[in-house]
Amino acid sequence: MDYREYQTIMRENGYKESKAVKLFLKRAAAFNRRKQILMKREEADCGNRILNQYISQTEEQRWKAVWDAIDCAEIEQRQGFMFFEDGGGDKFMDVMIAQYKGDLSRMTALEKATYKYYELLDEMRRRANRGQLAN
Repeated sequence: MDYREYQTIMRENGYKESKAVKLFLKRAAAFNRRKQILMKREEADCGNRILNQYISQTEEQRWKAVWDAIDCAEIEQRQGFMFFEDGGGDKFMDVMIAQYKGDLSRMTALEKATYKYYELLDEMRRRANRGQLAN
């Protein structure tokens, strides 16, 4: 998938490119940079099956990161709030505490998954700040 196809999917579905979505796009870009490095090396070492396998895996990881961005945009649209722009996990948990009067064991599976997803995004943001998005 290229950037034009990504934009078309986003536009057709009315998805927004939030900070969380951009994290996945940065991850895709990191994999693309890695792939370019590997491809440059492959030019000098044609026929290296191991290198070609790594190029394929890296492209697959890039492609998956783009789809993860689209999935994230869909989740944000469906739930009606953006993970980072709208306060993220802290505000979400404040609502859960109020809703369930402090008994978070009553959270639904979807609410628990939403918070877990936010925690994963937050970890991804920390890794991005350290320059480790392709790890």
